[in-house]
Amino acid sequence: MGPRCVLPDQTVIVAENRIVGIGPTRSTEIPEGVTRIDATGRYLIPAFCDMHVHLLGDAWNIMLPPEARVPIDDRDRASFLFAHVANGVTTVQVLSATEDHIGLRERIGRGEILGPRLILARMIDGPDRAWPPPLSTWVASPAEAREAVLAAQQAGYDAMKVYSFLDPASYEAIISTANEVGLDVIGHIPMALSVEHVLGAGQRLIAHSEEVMKHVQGDFSRERIDRLAQTIAASDTWISPTLVTTRNILALFDDPDAELSRPEARYFRHPMQQGVWSFIIHNLYEPIPDAQRQAIRLGFEQFQRPFTRALHERGVKLLAGTDAPLPTLVPGFALHRELEELVAIGLSPYEALRSSTTHPYEYLGEIDQAGTVEVGKQANLVLLEENPLADITHTRGIAGVVVQGRWLPGDQIRERMSRLAEGSQGRPESGDR
Repeated sequence: MGPRCVLPDQTVIVAENRIVGIGPTRSTEIPEGVTRIDATGRYLIPAFCDMHVHLLGDAWNIMLPPEARVPIDDRDRASFLFAHVANGVTTVQVLSATEDHIGLRERIGRGEILGPRLILARMIDGPDRAWPPPLSTWVASPAEAREAVLAAQQAGYDAMKVYSFLDPASYEAIISTANEVGLDVIGHIPMALSVEHVLGAGQRLIAHSEEVMKHVQGDFSRERIDRLAQTIAASDTWISPTLVTTRNILALFDDPDAELSRPEARYFRHPMQQGVWSFIIHNLYEPIPDAQRQAIRLGFEQFQRPFTRALHERGVKLLAGTDAPLPTLVPGFALHRELEELVAIGLSPYEALRSSTTHPYEYLGEIDQAGTVEVGKQANLVLLEENPLADITHTRGIAGVVVQGRWLPGDQIRERMSRLAEGSQGRPESGDR
């Protein structure tokens, strides 16, 4: 899937959102009238995918008190999306998609709003335990589960996200109905089931390494880790480790003020964004007792990290995901942090990059269309100041982004992000809608 080394002195020609030519700079003929970008000394790579995000919208007001609820307009939607694009993320998989995201996906595709491609999964769960409607669909029987899947398919969602509190019969109804209508089933491992059960059922994606950890009953032995990794490697199920999600929760336990003061947090100033962070921190994280906090820390170091490495060593193709915008995971910025987490457990920078470039398109069945810098592929690209194969942190040094064939130079990206930091919410310019 492309070279592991740098190909120097190349010219890449893009037309109508496709790469139409690649060749040595000295001998490649450049068509008249094109925009020329001097990339001397820089590095061109495929744009990134974040395969586990959430996208704020009107439905998230359910988490806020009535006086704090905020109607969302196009300016807000554009600002929520732009942080992804500014960080080179041009495809995201939304694991709690709602009805308004369906129309937004189509508008992005038509170029009316600048943003990453949206892959939309509707969340489905047992009633009265976790995320309420309209963020999720609650079902209490196989019949309700079947109806929910059929409704999601008819509405235009791309997948069903199963959550933690489904009963076994409802889960089976989701799987069978989704198979009938051609929707992937992705997400959590319901507490009433086992890792082996969801693998055997054909669940397409497990959304966290933590989900597997919850089902090992504290057995973090190397033997248990190896056995689970081998079982998953023998299945057709993908894994999105989301190591940065747990890392972030632990950091909030240790020093919430420092975590909320991270440099990228200045771009997350919209009232809904702030309200959601506050709700989750005060209602979900702060009540966790010390003993459980220590258990989360132990599980992260002794299971999640070695388990993720064991998956990689056995050939499981990992998908980079972040759970942004959970506190304090700022969209786009969090993806670079996840890549760094993967390198920290033993992946090479090249291997970590693949989790966010080629692997997502293999997962989507679209590797012939995107995910590498090749003639005929979609022109979603990132131009970096320094070589990411030498140091994974170089993915942060973005000189420009090509999204849907449109060139966004770094200075334009930084100027608009500065407006976000100033609280103007990054009002789109006339060409950004």
